Amino acid sequence: MGWNIVIADDEEPAREELIYLLESCEEVDKVTAATGGMDAIKKVKELAPDVLFLDMDMPDLNGLQVAEIVGEINPQVKIVFSTAYDQYAVHAFKLRAFHYMLKPYDEEDIAIVFRELRKTQPRSDAASASQSRTLSAKTSVKLALELDEGIIYVSPKDIMYISKEIKHVQVHLYDKAYIVSYTLSELEQKLEPYGFFRCHKSYLVNLASISEMKTWVNGAYNLLMEDAGRSTIPVSRNYVKLLRLKLEI
Repeated sequence: MGWNIVIADDEEPAREELIYLLESCEEVDKVTAATGGMDAIKKVKELAPDVLFLDMDMPDLNGLQVAEIVGEINPQVKIVFSTAYDQYAVHAFKLRAFHYMLKPYDEEDIAIVFRELRKTQPRSDAASASQSRTLSAKTSVKLALELDEGIIYVSPKDIMYISKEIKHVQVHLYDKAYIVSYTLSELEQKLEPYGFFRCHKSYLVNLASISEMKTWVNGAYNLLMEDAGRSTIPVSRNYVKLLRLKLEI
């Protein structure tokens, strides 16, 4: 079964764009549109969706008000706020928002949401046991980098970050980098259990190797890494809140 989704947005162009992006995902079973806050509450009662994409600024009830009511009606619904403004983020996460997207969004923003949604799906006993074995072996497993001269085995903890530069993906260690044949998505899947995070469409970072996060422009940030060159890595504005949730105690 795919995800059952309700979208609440009073602006038709934004609503239709989000519907298009969601219906393009194979994991989505059904998308239903609501044109305002009260309509969203009605749709949640009728359809019991898995996910509610909720605009913050609507004429009848705003997103925060809707989230409070939905939380009482059906606390299992995962709420993804979608808005043009980031000043609501703190209030959104206080209401246990699942995710927060800033307009205008694109395919990568949707992909981030679904990556997080997959983690919430129940796993079979066999899959859970397999994951436990993988995590217990963290100190011994290594990533194989196939180079012209042979294979280099690298421990995940020694990788600072991974970048995609034009056609090449590079794995960056403390003081050197290797061009590899993996795609960034393949490495993200392999390394996510070891504390790696996709902070930008072209970068995957080791959370343990981040020393600072500096403000940049338009709500975006730059990460300062702990490698020899003190590399600066961009963070897309839609990734900032989730990155802080994963990084901070």
